[in-house]
Amino acid sequence: MTGVYENLLPLDFIVVAVYLVLLILLGYWFSHMHRSKSSEQLFLAGRSLKWPSIGLTMWGTNVGPSMLIASASIGYTSGIVAGNFGWYAFVFIFLLAVFFAPRYLGAGVQTLPEFMGRRFGDSTRTILAWYSIVTILVSWLALTLYAGGILVAQVLNLPLWVAVILLLLIAVFFTIAGGLKVIAFTNVFQMGLLILVSLALTIVGIGKVGGITALFEAAPAHYWNLLRPMDDPDYPWLAILLGYPVMGIWFWCTDQSMVQSVLGAKNLKQGQLGAHFTGWLKILDVALFIIPGILCFLLFPDLGDPDAAYMTMVTGLFPAGMTGLVISVLIAALISTIDSALNSLSTVFTIDIYKKQMNPLAQGKELVLVGRLITLVGAALA
Repeated sequence: MTGVYENLLPLDFIVVAVYLVLLILLGYWFSHMHRSKSSEQLFLAGRSLKWPSIGLTMWGTNVGPSMLIASASIGYTSGIVAGNFGWYAFVFIFLLAVFFAPRYLGAGVQTLPEFMGRRFGDSTRTILAWYSIVTILVSWLALTLYAGGILVAQVLNLPLWVAVILLLLIAVFFTIAGGLKVIAFTNVFQMGLLILVSLALTIVGIGKVGGITALFEAAPAHYWNLLRPMDDPDYPWLAILLGYPVMGIWFWCTDQSMVQSVLGAKNLKQGQLGAHFTGWLKILDVALFIIPGILCFLLFPDLGDPDAAYMTMVTGLFPAGMTGLVISVLIAALISTIDSALNSLSTVFTIDIYKKQMNPLAQGKELVLVGRLITLVGAALA
């Protein structure tokens, strides 16, 4: 990412500023229209979500800038092999839709520890609740903030702590103002823009190399292999085939941050359609995030750092203003991941720790207040 700031023009900074202001105003307007008065409204959008917002929220939670940049980096060095993690995910998202979602929604739970507690007892629920809280704090929030903070700091020439606080303030605003309903609503807008911008980058890049046929002929033949031999040091086919399901089932079917939007579905059909929509969106990962890395390998073969492949394509191919829009989209993807994680954190603590163990009689406004306070605490800890 070194050198990105120097390549930006005033128009790019104007676009970023306008985008962030519009995003905050959009969130404020929607939160005012749908103010959360109950814990179910705050945590699960009043169980009113339909399939487009469910699918885009799940996908947006998964697609952070670190994954986007890493995908382009692997495309630059290794080709489409990382596409396994997007295409193979379809299997486990299908499991979520047909096997897990009917049980979650049929039980009427707000959290996955609550579901497991009903089956295996309160001690299991407590252990899983604290495990989920620690996982969200470390894996989802702290690491995302650090990686995203570095990205924003380098792109906008800000100190790291300023970049992290900026991201947190925007994410906390959405989480506290309207909970999952506002997060899902803004994700429809943000992820739609991410798809359009990434697709534009791919199309422009393909045009620069001379078309799709030229792309396939110019790239090394092994760049188009999804399955690598067993002696491959990074991606042996058996490790992907047998190893990924362990992580895939946990991540897509039982992780609170990923599944929360499904728990907020209007009904089972909408939840299942939303999960299926996420699976189809994951198929786009190769075209939107990995192919730009291969294109960068062809257009900028002497790139010193493969991690800079995505932003090199952006600054090298897009005009002023469009580069600022891409940076805005990256920030939007960061915010999507962070606010979804904060909402999941506050849900698990409020429902599984506070209401279950500390104050079983708590209802309505008290749970909403606790959820908002825990959002602030979680943000500070992260």
